[in-house]
Amino acid sequence: MFDERKEKVKIQVSKSFDNLLVLDHLDFSVYENEFLVIVGPTGCGKTTLAHIIGGLYHPTEGQVTLKDEMVSPKRHNISFVFQEPSCIPWRTLWDDIKIGLEIKGANPRFIQTRVKEMIELVQLSGFENYYPYQISGGMKQRVAIARAYATDPDLLLMDEPFGHLDAQTRYLMQIEITRVWEQLKKTVLFVTNNIEEAVFLAERIIVLSRIPARVKGIVPVDLPRPRDNISPEFLKIRSQITQMCETAE
Repeated sequence: MFDERKEKVKIQVSKSFDNLLVLDHLDFSVYENEFLVIVGPTGCGKTTLAHIIGGLYHPTEGQVTLKDEMVSPKRHNISFVFQEPSCIPWRTLWDDIKIGLEIKGANPRFIQTRVKEMIELVQLSGFENYYPYQISGGMKQRVAIARAYATDPDLLLMDEPFGHLDAQTRYLMQIEITRVWEQLKKTVLFVTNNIEEAVFLAERIIVLSRIPARVKGIVPVDLPRPRDNISPEFLKIRSQITQMCETAE
């Protein structure tokens, strides 16, 4: 199915910090409107890779291109959702979600319409005037997702955004982000060390090795949504990736 999609992002990078090689000649693509998940053990450089893809770090070797241009936050519209809640304490949910649009100088009438759409999309209607201290961790991540989507990003990078949530809230947020992605069909690159989460969310999974990280495999996940995490097909893919992660380097 990906043969028919246009390549959106091309990653060909290595990264070292002094004498420590962290990323070793990674080479893969992200396709238009794809939900791609990167999975790998803790400490293998997944966050470093996400920052390079987003243009926040420079690779030691190689490059990342977005729409056939060298990736740049100044040129491209890239949004991030991080693991830790990133709500602005002194802003209401409404004002928080609109901050990216304000920075870009969007028309106030457009901002009003867009923020309302995003609040409805992540099902936070009625909480517009709440502050972060008044809402749950899951709701804070919904705010972050709404803020990220509000600017209509070329690429949405999500770096273990549900890692700090309890198991039940994490599962509900996985369902939520799937629903939002299916509705908006934006290009998403999602980083996690949770194999079950990867299979639940992804269209394809990039499996990384331990540091120095290399691509151990690329696994397509051609399962219907919503996904049943106890179905034989789901468990087969989960087992395949688990085995890849456990295999000695």
